Amino acid sequence: MSSGFFSRRGFLNSAAGMTVGPAPAAVHAGGGAVSDAEEEAPVLTYHELTGGSVTARPGGRTLIAEVQGVLWSVPRDGGAARQLTGWSLEATRPALSPDGGTVAVCGYRGGGFHLWSLRSDGGGLRQLTDGPWDDRAVAWSPDGSRLAFSSERGGSSVGGSAYGLWTLDVGSGHRTRVTGGAFDDIDPVWWPDGRSLVCVRAAHRADGTGDGGLALVRVALAGGEATVLRTVTEGRLLCPSVSPGGRIAYLHLSGTSSSPSLPAARATLMVDGQAVSRDEDLAAAPPCWLGEDELLYVADGRVRIRTIATGATRDVPFTARMSSPRRPWRPRARVVADNRAPVKGIHLPALSPDGRHVAFVALNALWLMPLGGAPRKLLQAAPVHDVQMPSWAPDGRSLLYCTDRDGLVAVRRLRLADGGDELVAGDGRLYPALSPDGSRLACQDIAGNLLERDLATGRERVLVRPLATDGPPGAPSWSPDGRYVAFCDRNRLNRRFREGYHLIRVVDTLTGGERRHLPAEHQSLSDRVAAGPAWSPDGRWMALVAESALWLLPVTAEGAPAGPARRLTDEPADHPGWSGDSRTLLYLSCGRLRLLDLDSAAVPVRTRRLPGPHLIARRPAGGPAERLRIHAGQLWDGTGDSPRQDVDILVHGNRITAVEPHRARRPAHHGIDASGQTVVPGLIDSHTHPYTATYGARQNLAALAYGVTTAVCLGGPLYEAVRLRESAATGHSLGPRHLACAELIDGSRTAYSMGRAHRTRAGVERTLRRATALDVDFVKTYVRASGRVMAQAAETAHRLGVPCGSHLCSPGRAAGQDLTTHLQATQRLPYGHATTPLGHIHQDLIEQYADGLFSLIITPFTAQYLLGGDPGLAEDPRVRNLLPPWDVAAVQDRAKNPPTAAQRKALTTEMANYRRLAAQGARLALGTDTPLVPAGLSLHLALRALHAHGFSPAQALRCATTVPARLFGLDADLGTVRAGKIADLTVVDGDPFTDFTALVDTALVLRDGVAHRPSDLVGVHRARDHRPPQGTTWLHIARAFQRGSCCRFGDGPDARDQYT
Repeated sequence: MSSGFFSRRGFLNSAAGMTVGPAPAAVHAGGGAVSDAEEEAPVLTYHELTGGSVTARPGGRTLIAEVQGVLWSVPRDGGAARQLTGWSLEATRPALSPDGGTVAVCGYRGGGFHLWSLRSDGGGLRQLTDGPWDDRAVAWSPDGSRLAFSSERGGSSVGGSAYGLWTLDVGSGHRTRVTGGAFDDIDPVWWPDGRSLVCVRAAHRADGTGDGGLALVRVALAGGEATVLRTVTEGRLLCPSVSPGGRIAYLHLSGTSSSPSLPAARATLMVDGQAVSRDEDLAAAPPCWLGEDELLYVADGRVRIRTIATGATRDVPFTARMSSPRRPWRPRARVVADNRAPVKGIHLPALSPDGRHVAFVALNALWLMPLGGAPRKLLQAAPVHDVQMPSWAPDGRSLLYCTDRDGLVAVRRLRLADGGDELVAGDGRLYPALSPDGSRLACQDIAGNLLERDLATGRERVLVRPLATDGPPGAPSWSPDGRYVAFCDRNRLNRRFREGYHLIRVVDTLTGGERRHLPAEHQSLSDRVAAGPAWSPDGRWMALVAESALWLLPVTAEGAPAGPARRLTDEPADHPGWSGDSRTLLYLSCGRLRLLDLDSAAVPVRTRRLPGPHLIARRPAGGPAERLRIHAGQLWDGTGDSPRQDVDILVHGNRITAVEPHRARRPAHHGIDASGQTVVPGLIDSHTHPYTATYGARQNLAALAYGVTTAVCLGGPLYEAVRLRESAATGHSLGPRHLACAELIDGSRTAYSMGRAHRTRAGVERTLRRATALDVDFVKTYVRASGRVMAQAAETAHRLGVPCGSHLCSPGRAAGQDLTTHLQATQRLPYGHATTPLGHIHQDLIEQYADGLFSLIITPFTAQYLLGGDPGLAEDPRVRNLLPPWDVAAVQDRAKNPPTAAQRKALTTEMANYRRLAAQGARLALGTDTPLVPAGLSLHLALRALHAHGFSPAQALRCATTVPARLFGLDADLGTVRAGKIADLTVVDGDPFTDFTALVDTALVLRDGVAHRPSDLVGVHRARDHRPPQGTTWLHIARAFQRGSCCRFGDGPDARDQYT
């Protein structure tokens, strides 16, 4: 076994390098000529820019334009563009040197924003800055000797940093800090004398956010107080540009929100405080002065030149052609035909204090397995409930676990000797851990607060609140003296962008003080679910997972790092846990349990590969044994534009055997009378995330009750996602079938609990090995994953026969991915290349999707506003009984308020984008991003929004049936109602082809040939008053969850932070 160290200087002294993954073959990754293979590939042709930028030198003959992350040289009067850079550089905001010979850009190659330069002919590409901090928004000094930029440099990897202004001497490489303080300075540009800079300044707020940038200021390089040039009271300022004579042009966005899914109300081009354009769709890019009265900028998707005095404009037409190779791959069938399969979804295994047993959850049951023996089932949850999170009592005589059988997730204790079972903590308590003396419980509440509960008195107190609201923190782990609790949380490195590091947070239960630590500088733990830290019972070590490998961090009695972390494994690792003598570590690797024996110095002695657990997932042979006939008054079978009338759907087991005209008598068939109803294929939600930690089984029940028969996970804890897939497939959990996806594959920084952080190539490879071993159905990269990691993930997915996607159309398509999981959500750029600040799309974006080779999962968050137009939806028993109380509060709150004019405009803009894409041939699948919005109901709101804005009933329904079935390789079994297909059917009490709002009235759902009535499902949980966490309300919690998400749609206060 090899080992390595995290040094406290921020290096990984292991075999892992700092670069990640190769670009796919035949993909143009750098400047230069395009290969013959690329010339034969599909070609994307661009005439417009969405989120692009342009620059030029006064009197120059060419422009430098950035279109979808690639630089192009364009003749000054228009014409054919010449490609200067490849896709993997991800060049943005080009700045042309005063002599016109050199272009400076901000690039993302390698997984961080840094400054690069190249000659204006595309040669001589050179990286100018590097390191763990982001450098953005570059500008040349008037004499061409220096570059100004905005950077986080100078901060702390634990405490974060503000964005300040820096300069770089191009000749020597020397960097000089200009500003830094309780504000963010962004978008710098030089004053004509070269002795000061103009920038946007965003003030910091007490709640940890920023105001977005309400002031333009001028700062001298020599220091001193900034001079305020312009201020606004709302919205944000961005992208100033100064003419040689000192005139200042800039953009003002008004009517903004903190959401990446909501557009601004207006974008105004300003010069010296006066509006020169109010009615253009402006790109979030700096205008460029061509003279004292002439501006070059991007508006309405066009490169435009404006004469300020007269208001006259002219566009510069261009044609840019870029090769888009697509490596063919074969989707494999995702519906398993084999009736038996080994169980891989092992949830949170826990080693007993005596080191002789392992407790774990699988197939919705709690199991106990002696080492080397067969597992014994301790408890089987009912299919309508969930069991999870086993944890040992210190004496080894009982197990704590969580279940939602009483409504919300609660902690219970199971005595092993007699099977006695008692409630320990209810009303939404999760991740239980008993103190070493067994007298106190550490756990979390629904809001992610770390609690301490005295078991003798029942008294409970909040120790600390979470740093982030985008998923719960990790499980608590006690120090051996019971004074300290360690757990994994996430910091935020700056106030502009939400990403940070998964770090170790140690709380003193006596004083309430806390400390935060990383295993090394700028080194994140892998995630907040499976990565620890697990404090050894002797107090000397914390076991943790970073770069998807197992590490030991020596710690003091207070939990502070006492030296460099040591890597124990080369293989992927998850869920570390200790034996009571601190001599054995249990962990999961690629679905298998491992025991690592350590000597007294915690040096590995041997690794034991435990057999099993030999659990077999026995998939039901199908639906009921008798033959079934559904008499449909009308059937829309997933094809055509109109339903068929008076049809019999014959089912045997879980398969449709025939679809025929109705006959009054069919011997040997059990009948379901839907003669007054409409039958459609079972609905598919193409974008979900399993949040069983807080939702228990409610998310599944609510989705099924609204007719959703397949839920596609697009990111979740890997073992949990596979556990849910297996439990649903075997009938141990009731709900839609699940397609499983591992954690979001991210860069060195991340946001969500399920975001998997990586600095190294080796870490990415381990993560992809995990996904392959557990046979995921989708591979997703996230916002900070570099283009090369995106390409590596796509290659792995395609070897598995499954699709791969991300938030980013560029560079997603170029990297070989198959789709984006939203049109517009969190991007790594402030605004990205998907929509403009006003929410519109242009031809270059449409071109990404128009040939059908690259697909789009649409997630219409603005459809939530439709609740205010139909408040009766909030009183549906499926809302009141099946959704958790925070979702109920949010639905009822939205239902009280009819959509405002701004909200209606945002919805109309979003729907118009989807209509344009569909008209050009784009493949659109419909998802919700549940549970960021309520399960089940939100799919119907999205369908209503599509229909209300121009989609026919059949067109809207295809987005939730046939298109996703094809997209995810399910079309041989799902998506249409035909002989031979699986009997997934939704029966609607009404006719959605004459009244589309009737679609929400689900009368019956068949999944795998088994019928479920929503009226039965709502009886699982009766509506009751659960207590919210101390000092808050359920509505406040719902809004906090929204503020922490990638796709907020306007609830709660406007945080005004930037969009990633």
